[in-house]
Amino acid sequence: MAEPKERTGQARVPHQQAHLADSERWMQCPRPNPDAGLRLVCLPYSGGRASVFNDLAAELPGEVELWAIEPPGHGRRLREAPLTRLEPLVEQVTDVLAERVRQPFVLLGYSVGALISFEVTRALTRRGRPGPRALFVAAARAPHRRSARPPLHELSRAELVEGLHRLAGYRNDLLENEELLDVMLPVLRADLGLDETYACEPGDPLGCPIAAFGGNADWSVSLADLEAWRELTTGGFSVTVLPGGHFFLDSSRGLFAQSLTAEIERLKEKV
Repeated sequence: MAEPKERTGQARVPHQQAHLADSERWMQCPRPNPDAGLRLVCLPYSGGRASVFNDLAAELPGEVELWAIEPPGHGRRLREAPLTRLEPLVEQVTDVLAERVRQPFVLLGYSVGALISFEVTRALTRRGRPGPRALFVAAARAPHRRSARPPLHELSRAELVEGLHRLAGYRNDLLENEELLDVMLPVLRADLGLDETYACEPGDPLGCPIAAFGGNADWSVSLADLEAWRELTTGGFSVTVLPGGHFFLDSSRGLFAQSLTAEIERLKEKV
């Protein structure tokens, strides 16, 4: 699409300012705190929007400022086409973090967000940029342990809906709304495809600690899947199992916030 011609007397937006405005679409901060000692940058699960972390932000210590990534096609960016390949998404998220997020920060990736967070940490290292103080991964297999279940993103509409019910571990009423499905399914297919077509490239382990979190009723992510994250870091490692299925972010939010806070406190002790 051709860019509109500049109107006479209309001020042109400087390139740097336009780039900043573009990056602002990527991030939301439900509880801004310029004096925060740590920023927790969150990446959502498949089909999730940045606002799924709003309630979590309210349960974290006041010194922690939570930021959430809003990928194209999600939430407020619903009119944009979702990305269907992991590499360009990782590069764009890395650009935004390098530009917008002040140190120190921690990355928290939920489900496919954990995969993106892992690759973003790798990308920052390749660029010689400061990375996260730690990587927190939730409801996610280690990247080198792929799922044995058939890919969901290639299924028919009815089969995909049924597969999503199974993944959640309960019947989700939102998936029964046909009009809502028309909006949700393209984004869900794209996000699931990011995960299901991913192949972990060999590389050096991360230097930052990794803390893995899982639900004790999550049939899609086993304890062994969580423990395997240990192989990807030379830093500290821990596993915390919480009550709930794949979406323990909702069912055990308070306990999850407490566990995150405990990990953040451990990071402070090592400074």
